[in-house]
Amino acid sequence: MGKIAFSIGTIHFSWFGLILATAILAACAISWYQVRLRRENVDTLLDLTLYSIPIGIFSARLYYVVVNWQLYAGNPREILQLWHGGLAIHGALIGIVLTIWLYSLINRISFWRWADIVVPGLAFAQAIGQWGNFINQDAFGYPTDAAWGIYIDYIYRPPGYEQFDFFHPTFLYESGWGLAIFILLIAVSRLTIKKPSTLASGSLLLLYLILYSLGRLVIEEFRLDSEMLGDWRLAQIVSAIILIWSGTLLAWRNKKRRKNSEVV
Repeated sequence: MGKIAFSIGTIHFSWFGLILATAILAACAISWYQVRLRRENVDTLLDLTLYSIPIGIFSARLYYVVVNWQLYAGNPREILQLWHGGLAIHGALIGIVLTIWLYSLINRISFWRWADIVVPGLAFAQAIGQWGNFINQDAFGYPTDAAWGIYIDYIYRPPGYEQFDFFHPTFLYESGWGLAIFILLIAVSRLTIKKPSTLASGSLLLLYLILYSLGRLVIEEFRLDSEMLGDWRLAQIVSAIILIWSGTLLAWRNKKRRKNSEVV
């Protein structure tokens, strides 16, 4: 499969861009449904969408470029060519969460409640977006003889691995994990809507961060292209920090919830 889906004149539409657009639209649709279920203001969701999408893409690209600066130092124009791939989910998460937090602070609405509304769609978008790596033949893992190994063209194989044909489809592992998280978040969301006292607000966001970080810690072990910080994989370091922080905060907020009738 080529990287270009179709062309109209001199304008080319890449599969990566179409997949990214599909992921964003899916996240918006799911978030809209969550807003309707929770009887919240749709205009607030529209504002958050208009702000968080460009900031999330920008922060995802910025994070990737910073940790892979050696790839762009000699050709800075490549930084703007998003259709070639290179978006970091940790960067996107930072940008989106900060956007929701700042918007909530300025408009005096509950950050935790709105984060819970948005995060199921974010998990689903992540599951879709991982297929962009399939198209670009990047973010794959070590060579494997497993039946589900993915064929990688010779030009995309890292130095030292040219003799191998099939590699772990780590994009598929992460996509499947994201889909599983989405299903769980929807189930928990429906439970909290029916019984608001079940969990403290913000629990969906924190649960997502915990589960994604756990999955990333494992999946990263299969990756060939991990960014390294000394002898450690950067994604695992970041995931471990997020896991500890979100796990501690989830336990604290729900413990406080049990002691009080309501936690804002």
